[in-house]
Amino acid sequence: MKKALLTLFIAAVSLFPSFSAVTFPESVSTEDRAVLSSFFSNAISGRRERDITVNSFSSDGHFTISFSIDGKEMRLSAPSMDVLGEFIDNALSLEESLYLENSTLYYVTDDIIASHDSYRKGCMVEAYDASGDKRALLETVDNMNGSSIYSPVYQKDLVAGLNLEPGPSFALYMNGSSTLRFNSFSFSLALAYLPFLPYFNPLASFLVSYDGNFSFYGGLGLEARLPLERLLDTHFTLIEEGAVFANAILYLGYDGAFDAAATYSVGYEHHISARTLWRIGYETGTIVENTVMLSFGVMF
Repeated sequence: MKKALLTLFIAAVSLFPSFSAVTFPESVSTEDRAVLSSFFSNAISGRRERDITVNSFSSDGHFTISFSIDGKEMRLSAPSMDVLGEFIDNALSLEESLYLENSTLYYVTDDIIASHDSYRKGCMVEAYDASGDKRALLETVDNMNGSSIYSPVYQKDLVAGLNLEPGPSFALYMNGSSTLRFNSFSFSLALAYLPFLPYFNPLASFLVSYDGNFSFYGGLGLEARLPLERLLDTHFTLIEEGAVFANAILYLGYDGAFDAAATYSVGYEHHISARTLWRIGYETGTIVENTVMLSFGVMF
């Protein structure tokens, strides 16, 4: 059974797209070559191709590898093959010879994401790999010494050395809310301007409510967002791509007579891709009271 699984694994590795040439000494077995090749493939994926030479590999009780890339030799040792894979990934994560030609994204760790750019605070930036696939949506939160510092909004295998491009400037939210007794409803379209301030966005909203009669409102407001990854260190998607939000909107409208009103919302949002998200929350105010809100958002 183990031999069959190993054969399937080697076949799967052989189907990986060619990323670079990995040269092994004859002493490394076919099985070990397949596993090590997959480690290098994952570590380099999406960045510049570079040849790698494995100088030596030992698995006698402890897993030790020596390899060279771009004239530099690296030596790693780990208690297991899986841990060795993690060490290879970490060792190559900031290897500058793998960076794409025009990349300014020079530093990516669990704590800091930085590039040699001067994006204004609040601006959204997107990261693309060598194939043009989008890997992340980042929000600029600080600038210092000619570098921009980012907070991830959405990320998928983000590594240093990818290309950055300006991201979306607006978000459109389609919101529906209802009381638990379903005797009052509202629907609104809200447009947020993203490159305002880190974690803060102004809003313009149009709202229609129904509680036996229709009411129509237009208003302006402000929203605050706090990414959960700033609070919790985990790669669980509902945390890593999640955030809590709160907003307040002042309205002018018609409810049988011209009227001023306000709504207040708090809730949770989750990015299902770099530019799409869903929300759930609580909304109340002088137009709607104590309602559950569901929302879908797109950025552009």
